[in-house]
Order: sequence, then structure tokens, then C-alpha cells
Amino acid sequence: MSQTFKFIPSNPDSPKDSETTPTKSVSVLPEWYKDLAGYKDGTSHSLEYLNPVNDRGSDGSDVSTKLCLPFFDAMASGYMYLLENDVLVDINENGKPSISWDQDSNLMDIRPSVDMAIPEDCHPIQFGVKMNYYWETPKNYSTLITHPLNRPDLPFYVPSGIVDSDIWALPVFIPFFIKKSFIGKIKKGTPVFQMIPIKREAWNLEVDYSKESFLKHKIREEKRRTHITAHYKKTTWQRKEY
Repeated sequence: MSQTFKFIPSNPDSPKDSETTPTKSVSVLPEWYKDLAGYKDGTSHSLEYLNPVNDRGSDGSDVSTKLCLPFFDAMASGYMYLLENDVLVDINENGKPSISWDQDSNLMDIRPSVDMAIPEDCHPIQFGVKMNYYWETPKNYSTLITHPLNRPDLPFYVPSGIVDSDIWALPVFIPFFIKKSFIGKIKKGTPVFQMIPIKREAWNLEVDYSKESFLKHKIREEKRRTHITAHYKKTTWQRKEY
């Protein structure tokens, strides 16, 4: 049975804008990812460099990131919140970033202090981008809010948080940090943060030292060599739908 992740505008009178409406993450994959070739020689298929006995299995010998479906699944999971206006980033006379936009709304704010660990390539100044949507998930589902996965190319960093969105999901300010190397425009429609529904369930930790379990997984590991490429896709991968 499919579930529903619902967005509700916090201002019902706001004009609809398809460029900035929250969307499926898979619909806003970056161009650099789309342009990747499947193999390291830049072609869609190559056997010249394949080595079925390398220690990564045949899948790891010549394929590019484009054929790594776990990498793709991370980028394509859930939904993406998009920037609602162009944002200009500049450096002021004190060497600190300043941001501006031409929209008459409370699009962003700035926090008085930083009390969390942030990447060294970011300015230690915490901004916040204002959500303009409530959202809802089904009972027992929370939402992971995080920096768009596998997107270090974006000129900012967003820390992660989990909201129990079946109970509480208000349009808050989501913190972000500007990279020190960036001056310029962050364009309207840029993915700002990713929202991934996760089910709340009880889990137990087990470390299994049995020989039976080891052999089961070792056999599965060796079966990678039964395909020249795409063993994971052909035998394991399940298509995700959002």
C-alpha cells in the first residue's frame, strides 16, 4: 500500500509557482550526475578494462558512479524543498557573508550564534531559510530533513534533523551555512534540503558470529562475479517510489 507525503501552503493566498513547489527528489537530479558516462572511458559500455577477479568484484572494475544504484537511491529518495527566490551572496567589509533577495517576504533570517559543528569550508554564521509549507506524514512516520544527499557541489551546507511529522510539522526556519568560496547567485528553484519519510519502529542490535551466517553472506558476496557488470541491479535492487 502506498503512503502519502502531503505539503500544505502556509499562506493559501500565495500564487502557485511550479518552479518552487516541493517536488520529488528524482525530478531535480543535478546535470553533472545526468551527464556521467557509465564507464570510465566515457562510453556507455566497455569491456576493455574489466577485471572480473579484482577485489571489488567485476562491478567495481570499470563502472562509474552513474551505475552505483545505492548512490542514485540516496539522491532520489523522498522530496526536495526548492529555493523560492534568487538569493544573492556577497562578502561585507568585515569578511562575513551577507545575503539579499528581491522578494518582499521573510525568506531568510540570521542566527546570533553558532553552537554546532560545521564544515571548515563554511562561514561560521548560521542563516535560516523559511519553509512556506506545513507537511504531513502518515501515522508512525517521521521526516529526515537533511542537506541534499551527494550534493557537495551546492554552495551551502544544511545540517540534519528528524521531525515527528505525523504529529508536528510546522513551517520553521531550516539552518544553513554558506561556503567560504562562494560569492554570487543561488538561483530560484535550487534544491535546498531533502525530506525523507522514515517509519518509527523498534530495533534491536545483534552481532552474529555464527559460521552459518558468515557462509551465507560469503556465498552472496562471491556471486557478484557471475555478472560482468550491474550484478546489484540485476539481482538485488528494488525500485523506490515517491
